[in-house]
Amino acid sequence: MTAPRSNWLANAMSAEALRRFPQSIAGQAIFAVGLSLMVNGGIGLPSWEILHQGLSYNLGITIGQAAQLSGLFVILLWIPIRQAPGLGTISNIVVIGFVMDITLNTMRLLGVPPQDVLSQNLPVALALTVIGTGLVGLGSGIYIGSGNGPGPRDGLMTGFHRVTGHPIWLVRTVIEVVVGLVGIALGGTFGFGTIWFALTIGPQVQFWLTRIDPTGRAKRQSLSSSRR
Repeated sequence: MTAPRSNWLANAMSAEALRRFPQSIAGQAIFAVGLSLMVNGGIGLPSWEILHQGLSYNLGITIGQAAQLSGLFVILLWIPIRQAPGLGTISNIVVIGFVMDITLNTMRLLGVPPQDVLSQNLPVALALTVIGTGLVGLGSGIYIGSGNGPGPRDGLMTGFHRVTGHPIWLVRTVIEVVVGLVGIALGGTFGFGTIWFALTIGPQVQFWLTRIDPTGRAKRQSLSSSRR
C-alpha cells in the first residue's frame, strides 16, 4: 500500500517511533559487537562485511568507516526506488560502524590477537564466529522489533523487490552474491564464517523476533516503507 509522501517524515518522528528508538540503538550496538567478533575470528564474514573489509584495505580507513560510507551510498540508491528512511535507518549508518570500530579497538587494547593470528587457532576462531553470529541474530531481532525502519541494505532489498516484482529471496540472493564477490575481489575474507552466517542467521533472527515482537507488528512496520 502506498502512503502519501508527506506522511513518511511524520511517521518516522512519531511518538511511538521515538519511544522505540533506544531499542533500535541497543539492537544495532549488539549487532555491531557480533560483527566485530567475526572480524577478529578471521575465518569469514557476511557478504556486506566482506565488502566493507575490502574497502577498508583499499581506502586506508577502518572497517566501521567503510560500513558507514557503504550505508550512505546505499541510501542514495533508495531515491530512485522511492524508499523512505526511518529513525532506525539513519542510526544504522552511524551506530553500527561506530560501535564496530570501538569494539575492535578495545579488543586490541586488551591484547586480543589480530585476526591473522586468531584465524590460525581454529577453536577460538570458530567460537568467535558462532558467538558473533549469535549476537548479530539477537541484535537484528531487537532492532527489527523496534519497528523504526529498515536498515539501508534491507531497504535496498525490499525496494528492488517492489520495483522489479521479483521474489524477495531472489533479490536478496543476487545482492548478497554481487556484494560478496566485489568484497572478495577487494581482499575481504570469505570462509567458513560466511557460510555459517548465511545458513544460520535467518533462523536466529526469527527466533528472537518471535519473542521480542510476537504479534509481528513492529517487524511489518520496519520492513515496509511509507513510500511504497
